[in-house]
Amino acid sequence: MRLHAPDVKFRPPANLDAIAHFEAMSCLVIPESLRQLLLLADGETRHSAGMIGNWRMMPIVEIQAAWGYLTQVTKKGAFEGLQPGPSPYIQKTWWRPGWIPFVSSDTGDYFCIDTDPIEPQRAGQVILFLQEHPERFLVAPSLGAWLDQIARDLISGVYTYHPEEGFTDEAFMRSALEGKHYFEGKRNLIASDDDDEKDNTP
Repeated sequence: MRLHAPDVKFRPPANLDAIAHFEAMSCLVIPESLRQLLLLADGETRHSAGMIGNWRMMPIVEIQAAWGYLTQVTKKGAFEGLQPGPSPYIQKTWWRPGWIPFVSSDTGDYFCIDTDPIEPQRAGQVILFLQEHPERFLVAPSLGAWLDQIARDLISGVYTYHPEEGFTDEAFMRSALEGKHYFEGKRNLIASDDDDEKDNTP
């Protein structure tokens, strides 16, 4: 990001006590990949350009606040009667406490680490949660795989950053999603390297 999108600004590393506090409050264990990311940089600053298609990585205090809000309003019935779109990999629920939001649109939508997938071996997959829309997208089999692909694409010039417009038309985010989920009626199944070998048919 420093080389290719210098307006993306990161915070100092997260405090271990803050991470432990979230785990104690949520009764979740933050996956090691997300823990290491937070210990590298505690999300982006409020004035950052947004490293994921103009969406912003959140610090641990915002992760806790977003998780707490969505979990509480779910318990109070805010999403009662709403039906998410079908997915073979994601629990069919509007919001699930096992999802850890870590990238924010700042409008209520989040990329999340899924610690409670339909199949336990898929724990740690990255999904896209849309608060007011039924689609639930599987983005990548893991946080590491997703960030590796984004980094490779950024270095190779797939994504172009403009100082005034950021990643234009959220091309960065959309390219990261392309071909990896239910999108515009096309079904591509990805969750592991083994699955890619078995079935690459849309």
